[in-house]
Amino acid sequence: MILAKVTGTLVAPVKNEHLEKCKLLIVQPVDLNGNPEGSDLLAIDYSDAGIGDTVLVAQEGDVVKQLTGSDKIPANAIIMGVVDGMDLAD
Repeated sequence: MILAKVTGTLVAPVKNEHLEKCKLLIVQPVDLNGNPEGSDLLAIDYSDAGIGDTVLVAQEGDVVKQLTGSDKIPANAIIMGVVDGMDLAD
């Protein structure tokens, strides 16, 4: 899983039939201090996240298939949760 910040939404009036009910968000991976790192990702939102939220994104293995119950969804990143806060040990 990676930590990311939601930076935008993707609106597509015409999209793959298996994505019709999916909310798509643009996320920017961040480090533990909130600094951007890496490239933006397009992720399916299953956590009701919004712009500005810090989120946990899974993008490895068959996580999209496992959570949606479908292997027909053409995506490899999914927002697993919205981060309310973090406590880092010294």
